[in-house]
Amino acid sequence: MAERPTLTGLLDADVAPAFTMLAGVLAALVWSLANPPNYERLVNVGWSSQLMRDVGLSSPHEVASSALMTIFFFGVGLELARERRRGALAHLRHAAAPVLAAIGGMAMTALLTVAAGTLTHEPALRHGWGIPMATDIAFTLGILALVGRRVPTTLRLFLLALAVADDVLSVLVLSVDGATNVHVIGVFAALGVAATAWLLSRHHVTRTSRVIILVALWAALTWANVEPALAGVVAGLLAPYDDDVAPRLEHAANRWSVVVVLPVYALVSCGVPWNHLRWGGTTTTIVVAVIVVRIIGKVLGITAGVTIARRLGLPPPTSISGPVLRAGAVLCAIGFTVPLLFAQALFPTSGATYGAFTVGLLGASVIAAVVGAILLHHHLPSLYGRISEGDA
Repeated sequence: MAERPTLTGLLDADVAPAFTMLAGVLAALVWSLANPPNYERLVNVGWSSQLMRDVGLSSPHEVASSALMTIFFFGVGLELARERRRGALAHLRHAAAPVLAAIGGMAMTALLTVAAGTLTHEPALRHGWGIPMATDIAFTLGILALVGRRVPTTLRLFLLALAVADDVLSVLVLSVDGATNVHVIGVFAALGVAATAWLLSRHHVTRTSRVIILVALWAALTWANVEPALAGVVAGLLAPYDDDVAPRLEHAANRWSVVVVLPVYALVSCGVPWNHLRWGGTTTTIVVAVIVVRIIGKVLGITAGVTIARRLGLPPPTSISGPVLRAGAVLCAIGFTVPLLFAQALFPTSGATYGAFTVGLLGASVIAAVVGAILLHHHLPSLYGRISEGDA
């Protein structure tokens, strides 16, 4: 008789982040449809504390996007640090392909968004060219977990590295394209904290000191007016992974992400101002364009990036064949965490334009999840029987 899964076992499953985040998305969609004013008050109510406002946490929405998401990205950074030091990303040639694929996917979606805005005479698309660029890490990996154990570990790590690269690069683009005003002194402060963390990484570092580094880096990026959640990735990557502290921190960050961070972020970010949407005209144009651009742009751009990597002699692992790569590229069209951070910097969250981009991103994510999972399910059975997971 098989053992019944425990609650902790369910929370530690690879698919758990996708399910808890999906719960937050559905709650946001239903709540914002049933009672828009009430949902709007929840998301944007201002704190009375001057300190909270001074550190850029003036509303529940900002707490979720700027502070809580740092925990999620910290777990991602620690996982990448583990693989970089003693796993599938230990060699440069393993990391180059996903980075070039990320750049290709970003560039293609941005170009197609501008083209769509030009062809449809829709300025919001031209202005929001950066919104469709980034991939959603939690949902993409969750869909891979749903496909099952047939998915090669190399594909999971390839998509993880790709998603982190285009999240980080997308936020950097957001910081330098004029949507936000970067404070140079804060940038230098962040670089100083990162340099200190790098020097400390050569020695044994306690859990407390690693958390202090994370908080200090978060504060510096907040001061710099650069997306502070990036502090999680940087602090995680710089953490030494040669002791038992980092694995415990990674497990804790992942558990908090599953239980709190991802569902709360989805709840406060994915509500749609339905009462402001007017179907037809601008709204429909933005929704359709975002769906098409996300899926086509990611597939073409990621495939092109990997092709360039191969010609440079830096191919992905051989277990990632052409059909599997294209299926993974479709999954990379899943995304609304960083894309919504980008949209929030450009458009009012209570307006019709933000709502249209939200609907487009959600629509693209649903289509990409279904199509990508079907393609992977179709291509993996015969492939996995021939190629080892550890094949490089």
